[in-house]
Amino acid sequence: MKIVIADGLHEADYLIDLFNTKKNNLIVLNENEDVCRYLSFNHDIPILKAKCTKENELQEAVGQECDLFIALSDNDYKNYVACQAAKKFVNAKRVIARVSNPKNVAIFKELGIDKTICSTYLLGEQIRNISSIENLINTLSFEDDKIHILEIRITEGLDVIGKTLADINLSELGTISSVVRHENVIIPNGSTTLEVDDRIVVVTTVENEKKIVEIIQRKKK
Repeated sequence: MKIVIADGLHEADYLIDLFNTKKNNLIVLNENEDVCRYLSFNHDIPILKAKCTKENELQEAVGQECDLFIALSDNDYKNYVACQAAKKFVNAKRVIARVSNPKNVAIFKELGIDKTICSTYLLGEQIRNISSIENLINTLSFEDDKIHILEIRITEGLDVIGKTLADINLSELGTISSVVRHENVIIPNGSTTLEVDDRIVVVTTVENEKKIVEIIQRKKK
């Protein structure tokens, strides 16, 4: 099956692991050069720098057709345009769009998007079908998950401000996979320095989650 994954960071990271098999011809596109390098390093596969909403770039990267096109941008409108472009320019048989606003789920379906991915919408549907508070608590419990993804904001007065990731050294507890600074995504390395208002995304385990939060949110003495 020829599968195209367009844009996204952590979502793309996960889906590459899921679909990168001998049975599939996987094509990954991203217009952010830093994200391309990050995904390519993590998976040792070529990641193509291309805008999935542009006809010539899409056709050059994908060819004349594909079985499945998945748009993972955090911008709903861009995902809709990308899916329509995939249907029109590379004859995508099925298209899936990530949707941030749950109100767009029904709209996108009416406009020809085969499937939508919206965590808020799915959670709302799940909660609507839960009959008791006890079941609700069980449903929202993630204690059995092996991997947790945390987003932690760096606020004034924290000890980590001005320090490099090498200085903080969370390697035995988890991995800081990205730093969001002024809406820009930074793929960090050991020399990356944390600043006030940075939002860091940490991949860790359930056991180490509390330790990481304590280290990051430790106040400066």
